[in-house]
Amino acid sequence: MATHYRDSSSFFGADSPLRAGWPQFAARNEQQALAARVEQALRQRESAALEAPTGTGKTLAYLIPALLHSERVIVSVGNRTLQDHLWWGEYQKLRTLVPGLRRLSVLKGCENYICRWRLEDGLQAGVPWVAQHWQIIAATLQQAGNGEVTSLPLPEDQWPAARQWLTLQVDQCRGQSCSQFESCYFQRARAQAQQADVLLINHTLLLSDQRLFEKGMGALLPLADAVIVDEAHQLPDLLVRLNTETIDGYRLQRWIRQVRSLCGSEVLLFPLLTSGLQQLASAWEQIQRQVQQHERDALLSIQSASLTPLLKLLFLLDNQIRQLPVSQLHLAPVRATLDQWRHMLSHAIADQQVIHADVSGTWLRLVAGRVHSPFATLDQAQATWIFLSATLAVEGSFDYFKRMLDVPTLEAQAFAGHLDYQRQALLWIPEHLPEPAAEDFMPRWVEQVLAVAQRLQGGVLMLFSSFDAVQAAQRFIPADVGRRVLVHLPDSNRQALLEAFRQDANAILLATGSFWEGIDVAGGALRCIAIDKLPFTPPDDVLALAWKHLAAEQGKQVFQDYMVPQAVMRLRQGVGRLLRSADDRGVVLLGDTRVLRKSYGYRFRASLPPMAWASGLADVATFLREQGIGGERLEESDPAQ
Repeated sequence: MATHYRDSSSFFGADSPLRAGWPQFAARNEQQALAARVEQALRQRESAALEAPTGTGKTLAYLIPALLHSERVIVSVGNRTLQDHLWWGEYQKLRTLVPGLRRLSVLKGCENYICRWRLEDGLQAGVPWVAQHWQIIAATLQQAGNGEVTSLPLPEDQWPAARQWLTLQVDQCRGQSCSQFESCYFQRARAQAQQADVLLINHTLLLSDQRLFEKGMGALLPLADAVIVDEAHQLPDLLVRLNTETIDGYRLQRWIRQVRSLCGSEVLLFPLLTSGLQQLASAWEQIQRQVQQHERDALLSIQSASLTPLLKLLFLLDNQIRQLPVSQLHLAPVRATLDQWRHMLSHAIADQQVIHADVSGTWLRLVAGRVHSPFATLDQAQATWIFLSATLAVEGSFDYFKRMLDVPTLEAQAFAGHLDYQRQALLWIPEHLPEPAAEDFMPRWVEQVLAVAQRLQGGVLMLFSSFDAVQAAQRFIPADVGRRVLVHLPDSNRQALLEAFRQDANAILLATGSFWEGIDVAGGALRCIAIDKLPFTPPDDVLALAWKHLAAEQGKQVFQDYMVPQAVMRLRQGVGRLLRSADDRGVVLLGDTRVLRKSYGYRFRASLPPMAWASGLADVATFLREQGIGGERLEESDPAQ
């Protein structure tokens, strides 16, 4: 324990020891206030949601109080990449500057550890990749000992195969029933994590803790005195995704074909399995015919007990699949899917739960929400929960966040930021553009972005809501654009792409997915954020289906109470990539005119930072010149004119 420092205030004042590790460090009232509030919550056991804008210095404002606190603390961040960043970045610097601080331990999800059962089965089944790399695997496990798959000295192109053949997802883990449980690397890591004073995990692991406990693995959360959740804006979506169980017709038909493919030409040797697969297809068709008699855009409530015959059929199929003369390694994905369906129906029937049938699309989908929320009993919990993010509020209210986590009485506070958006940033929404659904939207949108880029010194980040949109936009960027064009594709190396964007300082990066948040590009490498449309979740996404389910149960409206607030939070994240420090400046370009013309547009406008608005390209060019980041082309012609 660093007894020399009684509280965190010494770290954030003018004489801070942080100056030696962070040359750009400056005492900021906003960071001091946030750190003091986190410290107060820890000492007085007060759970709270705290919103701190980009540039506040949020990570150190919660990490230092956690390391100074005398009780057990769990820190949860958004993903494995952020875990590594915090461990190798802020924490290692702090250890060097203040050696007496408490030790931070790291635990990752089970998919990051080599599964001994899967490795052994791969060897027995003669999987070529496993056999080819066996000597490397054996030597590494003997030397490293922790079983992390990333400890293997493999070239980058081998990582997908390593994860495929050596690891399991949490839903596939057998837990205590596994023959390798006693020597399991993940279980060993969890046991060690239970002894940690300060433990660093990620959100997936946080929300999976109850499921892993049910499989016989020691729970982490009951042992913690406090849990600090960074990037907490991710929790509403993650909680829904991890706990919404579905059976959809498309996936079911693919599963049936997959099982038949495993049997190959010998399928006739297994008449009971063949008959069971046919019965499953027929039973599903019958359910679909029955529900399609109702209104197509509505969710139909089904008493789960009426699906008991379907559950019995799934158990019968599992029995037959176990007897197939096929490697268990090849059967694992098939059985994992079957286990998920059985799990969903078994719990729904046991709990007398209502299941909803969605018939709005081509395929029937059954959905059940059995939420394992560690937050629902927060008022009665012994642990203190502190939720932090730059984007928790919608229209200045925390209601959506608290409702989605089922914590209506949680205290919430928004902190002021030190960035001056009125001076440093400009927002332009070109009113002449058609709506994003129009056929000519994408070429006109790209043309508008390039018109701004021609007048700009610095990088342009174009954010999209799908890879299809990324590729569509790429087709309209001419080869002689005069800038390096970087494109985020499904198989792209995200870190390499981001580093290339930073280094070029004048590139155009077309991206989606994780580029909406959690990236830090300072200075001239990023001068413009161009967002094609409001980031609504697609109607066929499991989130949208889950929201229908929740709306039916809670008497809410899917669009107004779920889709809009979630899109607002995501838009705020995207816009927040532009300014990271008081020296940054640039333009936010939004191509979706619905934010001006639709009634719900006000909710987006009211949630954005207080930027000045441009009325046209001339205003943009003037702003860029005044900020000293204008490009060579100074004429004010607008491509819309």
